[in-house]
Formats: sequence, C-alpha cells, structure tokens
Amino acid sequence: MKRLVFLAASIVLGAAALQPAVSQNIIGDRNSVPSGTVTVIDNFEKGNYWIWAAFDWEQYGPSKLSTSARVSNRWASEGHQSLECKMIKSTPDSGTDGMYYMDHRWDFSGARYIVLDVHNPENSTFTLGIALQVTDNWRWKELTNVSVRPGTHTVVLDLSEYAEELYQVMRINICYREDVPMNGRFYVDNLRIIK
Repeated sequence: MKRLVFLAASIVLGAAALQPAVSQNIIGDRNSVPSGTVTVIDNFEKGNYWIWAAFDWEQYGPSKLSTSARVSNRWASEGHQSLECKMIKSTPDSGTDGMYYMDHRWDFSGARYIVLDVHNPENSTFTLGIALQVTDNWRWKELTNVSVRPGTHTVVLDLSEYAEELYQVMRINICYREDVPMNGRFYVDNLRIIK
C-alpha cells in the first residue's frame, strides 16, 4: 500500500513540475493565431524524424549546445507526445546556440505563417527561432526570434518575406539561443503552417 501511495504521489508531483509557472500565451509576429487553412507539419505522434546538431556542425562555427532531440510524453499541447530538445550550458570553447532540424521536401506555397507550441519547464528564459533552408541551393531563411519565458506558449512567425521560395523547403531548423547558461530542455509540439 505504501508503494502505491508513493507511486501516486510521484506521478502527481512529476506532472505538477511540468505545469507552466508563467504563461505569455501567443508570442512572435502576431498576438493571435491567424485564421486560415492549417496543415500540420509534425505533431510528434508517429515517430521522431528530428536530429540535433552538435560537434558535427563545427564547420559552421563552435560546437552547438544541443544534445538530443527525442519524442517525449512528458508534455504535449495536442495528442500525447512532443519533441523534447535538450541542451547543455555553454563553455568558453562552445557557441551559445543549439540546433534541432528535420530534412524533407515540403511545398509551403501559399503559407502565410508557421506556428508551433513551445513549453519551457526551466527557470530561465531563452531565445527561439525558426530557420528554413529553401530551394536546391539550401538558402538559409531565418524568421523572427522570440524570447521564451518559463511556461507554455504558441509561437506565430510570418513567412511573407520568403513567399517566393516556399515552394521547396528542404529543412526546418529550430534554433535555440542561450540567454543564461543552463543545462535543460524545452518541448515543441503541433508544428504547422497556416495558409
């Protein structure tokens, strides 16, 4: 009986630890989620197709802080799973950013916004951005960076500046930038575009 009580208390306390301490709701280029046709890019319910960048990206600068990208059931905005992105704190020899990415060949023609739900269970704020690599030349198109405080947020980023090149999106990069050095994690769910 004591084990059952301990197990139940552990589950309740573990779930409480993942609840947002502070919520700022919608952040990014708009203060509301725009209406339109929604296409889900990844809801993380059917597996993990994401990779984290680490020492293997040193050709692009210092080592990245990203250490894993895996499907987790610890938090989800929709369904039962999300992408858990882990990072380590920076050192004098490392960069101050992490990268989590997925390669595919998408046609985002007509998309006006990219939207994702982000949960920050840590006590510190960090900066998050999305960068798309487009066309056969893999041109880098970085969208607005947002400050992600502890809690759960929906990030809305405008795609209009790159409308001409959205017919061939080769890679989606979720870019983490350290505001305060920390070992930690954040969660991403319900990555979608709105036309």
